[in-house]
Amino acid sequence: MPLKEKIIQHYDEISPYYRDLWGIHIHHGYWKTGLETKDEAQEQLIDCLISHAQIQRCATILDVGCGLGGTAIYLHKKIGAHVTGVTISPRQIEIANELAQSRGADVRLMLMDAESLTLGGSFDVVLSVEAISHLNHKADCFHSMARLLKAGGKLVIADWFRSHAASPKEEFEFLRPVERAMLVPKLESPSVYMKYVTAAGLNVIKFEDLSTNVQKTWDLATDLIKNPTLWKLAAALGPDFLVFLDGFRAMKAAYKSKALVYGLLIGQKK
Repeated sequence: MPLKEKIIQHYDEISPYYRDLWGIHIHHGYWKTGLETKDEAQEQLIDCLISHAQIQRCATILDVGCGLGGTAIYLHKKIGAHVTGVTISPRQIEIANELAQSRGADVRLMLMDAESLTLGGSFDVVLSVEAISHLNHKADCFHSMARLLKAGGKLVIADWFRSHAASPKEEFEFLRPVERAMLVPKLESPSVYMKYVTAAGLNVIKFEDLSTNVQKTWDLATDLIKNPTLWKLAAALGPDFLVFLDGFRAMKAAYKSKALVYGLLIGQKK
């Protein structure tokens, strides 16, 4: 099965369990003190993006890979943003729209492939959290995202990266298991993403390594996989889901090795 179809199937099948067991934000948390709850840390990650990118109140934002809509809902509630979110999973869109309606969030969430963004109009900010790494054709996506930015608009990417310093041995030991489990074709370095940004006609204005602040996510995730509900689900969904669960430990080990980096990359349209 092609990777894109695997990704759609994965999120269609397990998104309801993500929502019930992990919450509406299916991304890393950002810990400042280490004492925050998971939900507080996840919202702090969004606050971190807002702060670093200097996203203004009532900005128009496109959220590429919006998941269950948690980020879109938070941005609308927190800064009055006008958010459009897209995801490739029909089940995620169904859940996201239900969540937005139940929380009174005026956001637009729709089914769309990040590699073929067909939206009209333009945005102050195009945001993507932990989605671009899943794409085979990243350059095409960066060009599409750049096209949708207003002049002076900002591209804000939070994602997993291969460390510049990772050796071939570390890549094999720590990064290949992450790629296999998390449905990532190939983890790329920040410098490669920067080339995508500049090739799309944007200026790179910032890169921040947030790894230290987000690693606790996987301490919590490895505790989560002790939940019997997940193993019942694994028995039903088969070996691919078992590989995914084993990937939680792989993520923790990759961060500890420093071969895996969690970074924030910001570009700006000229």
